[in-house]
Amino acid sequence: MFARQSTLQGKPDQPPTGEDRASGTGPPSIAFLATYVPRQCGIATFTRDLVEGLRACGRTDGLLRVIALERRGERLASPPIVRHRLPESNRAEYRRLAATLEADGVEIVCVQHEYGIFGGPSGAHLLEFLDALTVPVVTTLHTILARPTSLQRRIVERLAERSARLVSMSERGRTILVEGYRVPADRVEVIPHGVPDFPALDPALAKARIGVGDGPLILTFGLLGPHKRIGLVIDALARIGADVPEAHYAVVGATHPEISRRIGETYRAELVAQVARLGLEGRVHFVDRYVDDAELATWLSASDIFVTPYGNAQQITSGTLAYALAAGTALVSTPYEHAIELLGDGRGVLVPFDDVDRLAQALTRLLTDDSGREAIRRRARALGRTMIWPRVAERYAGLFAAVVVERRSPGEPLAPSDLDWLAKTLEELAEDLPAPEEVPAPARRHLDEMSDRVGIFQFAHGRRPDPTHGYCTDDIARALRVDLRHAATAAGPTVAAATRRELVFLQAAFDPATGRFRNFRASDGHWPEGTGSEDAHGRAVQALGEAIAGSPDRGVVAAARQLFVAALPAALELEHARPWAYALLGCAAALDDPPSAPHARPALAALAERLAVNVVRAGAADPAWPWPETPVTYDNGIVPEALVIAGVRLERPELVALGTSVLDWLLAAETGPDGRLRPVGNHGWWPRGGHPAPWDQQPVEPASLVFAAAAALEATGEARWAQAATRAYRWFLGANDHGVPLADPDRGACRDGLGADGANRNEGAESTLVWLLSVERIRELRQGRSESRRRSGLGQDRMYVTTSDSRAVATATLESAAP
Repeated sequence: MFARQSTLQGKPDQPPTGEDRASGTGPPSIAFLATYVPRQCGIATFTRDLVEGLRACGRTDGLLRVIALERRGERLASPPIVRHRLPESNRAEYRRLAATLEADGVEIVCVQHEYGIFGGPSGAHLLEFLDALTVPVVTTLHTILARPTSLQRRIVERLAERSARLVSMSERGRTILVEGYRVPADRVEVIPHGVPDFPALDPALAKARIGVGDGPLILTFGLLGPHKRIGLVIDALARIGADVPEAHYAVVGATHPEISRRIGETYRAELVAQVARLGLEGRVHFVDRYVDDAELATWLSASDIFVTPYGNAQQITSGTLAYALAAGTALVSTPYEHAIELLGDGRGVLVPFDDVDRLAQALTRLLTDDSGREAIRRRARALGRTMIWPRVAERYAGLFAAVVVERRSPGEPLAPSDLDWLAKTLEELAEDLPAPEEVPAPARRHLDEMSDRVGIFQFAHGRRPDPTHGYCTDDIARALRVDLRHAATAAGPTVAAATRRELVFLQAAFDPATGRFRNFRASDGHWPEGTGSEDAHGRAVQALGEAIAGSPDRGVVAAARQLFVAALPAALELEHARPWAYALLGCAAALDDPPSAPHARPALAALAERLAVNVVRAGAADPAWPWPETPVTYDNGIVPEALVIAGVRLERPELVALGTSVLDWLLAAETGPDGRLRPVGNHGWWPRGGHPAPWDQQPVEPASLVFAAAAALEATGEARWAQAATRAYRWFLGANDHGVPLADPDRGACRDGLGADGANRNEGAESTLVWLLSVERIRELRQGRSESRRRSGLGQDRMYVTTSDSRAVATATLESAAP
């Protein structure tokens, strides 16, 4: 529920009288839906500055309130203007909020929109609020994508339908909305990003205050993250040493809270290591804190050049660039959309993306040309004066007044809401997923029959367990993953006992002397091998990470955490792609557990780099074979799944694109002429330069493709991945080369494979467990359960645009991994 504040500081707001409302003369009551300070993010700061600007300009009598979005578990000490808090992931609360605001007499709502701050796929929960609201809405778009995913496009189109006005901060954004999204031109207003009215400070005095020396100063500020591409400027600084040896570079700002939560200070540590490697200590300065406007004014006054080396060409708004422009700093930037517009007419210098040489040349030229630099500063400051908050707030006040007058005036009523647009969208996606009757309730009969007090036996004769070959860590790890999911859908003493039994097995399998898991355990209890396979170690780490994130049993979580941390060092020494991927997924799952995170974060980043580099190098050597090993064998979907999830967790869209491109390649090779899935067979596998073996097809392969396609669907919102997951899932149900079902949904069993002569009659552990995992993954997709996103690391509902330009993906990935 909303946490409504019961008292306000200062003079209470006085609502307009009924006579004022009827006559249209009273000032409107305005609510802002956004993030808000003290949360550290650009939109929170923007909203605070806009609210304070409206108060200062005198166009409102204080009838302002804020609804602050908050994350799960977050509780910030908000200022009195925050009247409600909206849990961003709670879909039902969005509709309740609409009713609350209307009961409070709110006359207009101003939404600050960014895909990542609202709950649901690509922030779709916002539409629940808008569809329940009857008062007019003004939506400020902080991101406008020229190449959105299909879901992102639908969301913006729906925002346009439900908003009286859309606000773009640039003319280019307006053009994209009108031409790309077909929004009527008279419904789009261009109001620039507001900026503080920075005082003019003496540069020498400012340099003395910040204490970084008297030499030329290059500056980048803002919340730090990999998308800022700071390493490019550090490389450029190294190259200008002969021409401007006294130049310094300052990186001012704390790590973005979301980045810090996911990977800690890994990115900052990489930059520090880069500085040391290039011998730039003493010339590069990191100011690791969130700076206020007064301190920022000092840094901007002290700087000679401000640089934004960002890599996203679609970026339509940059608050930091607008701030530097207003302060009259000489500007150098890559040519993303907002920079092209702001730095035109000689207000700055644009350099190509990822071109360190051109960046170094631009910095050298400006630092050695005082008159040229001063001319840029004057032109930039002249435009910046039109963007100071008092002027921007006046424009918003005028827009709000106009919208309320339109609403109060006789005329056509607002267009009625569609019957739950979001539900329709989810229904459309659900049409591409298996039907409800294809997703059985959790069935454990065969699973329990195959298990004893130690764990699940590896093999079966038909339906009967075969104790001859004992147990293996591979299957115990899979069983633990199944039981964690059954604990969410079929909880009970049987599942709880099985979970603890599997954890005890993994504890016994772990050898502290080697740091590795043994794999095979005989029926008499002895371990016939010293060290298990790399796959077994990786799968155990994956299952332990999921247990840390998903088990409701505190004892299980504590024991899994201890074993996970002990096993992680050896996971980083593994030598093959598939075990890297298993371990990576375990790290992604454990990332939100504070005691595990310091171990999981750097391991996740290292394994992602290693996996990506090997995939890219393989594709660069042979574009027809973008696979890190030869031959292609089994459980292949784990590689693209790991890349996609790493991309989401590390906020590296190029990894998402790389993962989906590899998945496309696999699916193309594993689809038969009739459109059915034809998994690579283990009777010959798929050698480089050859063809995938048609037999014997193993259930582990389609199951891995279910999970990979599900990750791609959750990361991109593209319906084709729902279709791919369904095609792989239906292989179990008979959509295969023989047209025979391998799964027995009522018993929770699955046959061991599909050969040239039909289905294998045995129902062993691996096949049964991957079938049960596939059922639960499809159930999670159909129900939209957040548990699946948390376990996989896809918890932020952030959508990524994928690309078919594999060369661009390869270049971006290799650059990020360069020493």
